[in-house]
Amino acid sequence: MPPALSVIVAVHDVEPWIGECLRSVAEQVPEGSEVILVDDGSTDASGRVCDEMAQGRPGWRVVHQPNAGLGAARNTGLRQATADLVAFVDGDDVLLPGYRALVAAAQSSGYAVATGPVLRTDGRRTWVSALHAQALDPLGDMADITRDHALVYDTTAWNKVYRRDFLREHDLEFPEGVLYEDLPLTIPAFCLAGAVAVVHEPVYAWRARTAGLSITQRRYELENLRDRFAAVAAVDRFLEQHRLHELWVAHDDKVLRVDLPLYTAALPEADDTFRAAYLSFCEHLVGAVSEQRRRTLPPTLRLYVELAAAGRMEDLVTAVRGRRGPRVWAPDTRSGWQRVRDDLAVYRLERELGLASWPQVLRRAPVRAVKLLLPEDRRRVGAVRARRSPARTQAAVAHPGGVPSVAGASRAAGILSTETDPRRSPERQATNE
Repeated sequence: MPPALSVIVAVHDVEPWIGECLRSVAEQVPEGSEVILVDDGSTDASGRVCDEMAQGRPGWRVVHQPNAGLGAARNTGLRQATADLVAFVDGDDVLLPGYRALVAAAQSSGYAVATGPVLRTDGRRTWVSALHAQALDPLGDMADITRDHALVYDTTAWNKVYRRDFLREHDLEFPEGVLYEDLPLTIPAFCLAGAVAVVHEPVYAWRARTAGLSITQRRYELENLRDRFAAVAAVDRFLEQHRLHELWVAHDDKVLRVDLPLYTAALPEADDTFRAAYLSFCEHLVGAVSEQRRRTLPPTLRLYVELAAAGRMEDLVTAVRGRRGPRVWAPDTRSGWQRVRDDLAVYRLERELGLASWPQVLRRAPVRAVKLLLPEDRRRVGAVRARRSPARTQAAVAHPGGVPSVAGASRAAGILSTETDPRRSPERQATNE
């Protein structure tokens, strides 16, 4: 009798986290599941840890292959899977107790796809993924992306369970040799599946790495930009071919609010080739955005869009530098007075484009100037206090031994970070990585 679920764990140089990941898989997947660990050419001890964890566990096996990338590793596992249901896990992440409900929903509903909410963690703090919350919070136990357009925000592969014959029937697999594998599979899968099952208990903890830079944090690299926008274009082509015009508009609106700002924030550090590629994509994306839709954008994002649409790269870099603040990959080393001068330059651009009146500037500029002159730690603490209330915020839970435990944190009531407001907009949470 074949197993009910095949779990494919893609592993590459994740030695610090792979043990916790595989322990969570052992705890959360149904007994008798097939677990395929694909060691994608790891140069650290990740492959050895996989071998040790699989030893003596029925249904577990390890595939060692030369490094070919995440998409290729997942496809390797998918080709070897034998269960009716398949799921994907990244080797630095963690399955949460809600994963059991996700598998149960996939089994009982008969739908081709089941999906569930996600937490983020950096090992010290745990907070709600705003992108997934925007997608799933408004939904009931079933959704259809052609009607429930918010699902365009749920584009990750690993918080889902799929029917294997459905993926095979529609030739759905992950693109290989690129950095962004999930998007070209997940949105078409939602569309082709029709109804999908939805659970509302967090199923997956998605790690935000603090040591080294993740793919999303290396956003100033040209390959990163091109691969991201190639994935977006692939989805647009699919939606156009299937004549899903309203969904296409919703998807492009999500790209405008979430994907584009990721790379807008990288412009000050980017070279001329990157900036030219950025403007080329903006011409494709922003050119189709009506004036009515532009007026619904948050003020700073609208400023970026107007400058990009006009091809005013130097002014756009000035605006980003004035409004972006520090990032993991781009520390803010400016003096307080330089921050104020850059901020005033942004106000001048807003006035020039008719996006702010003089009374608005005179009301906002002095307050921002005072904040920008504060030391960075005081600005950060003040911003967090303004965003949260004690009833909505709770510290992440630590393991009794002192090592942060994502799974332990997920079982606490109201898991919200004391340093990051998880209920802020998805576009702000995404661009703050």
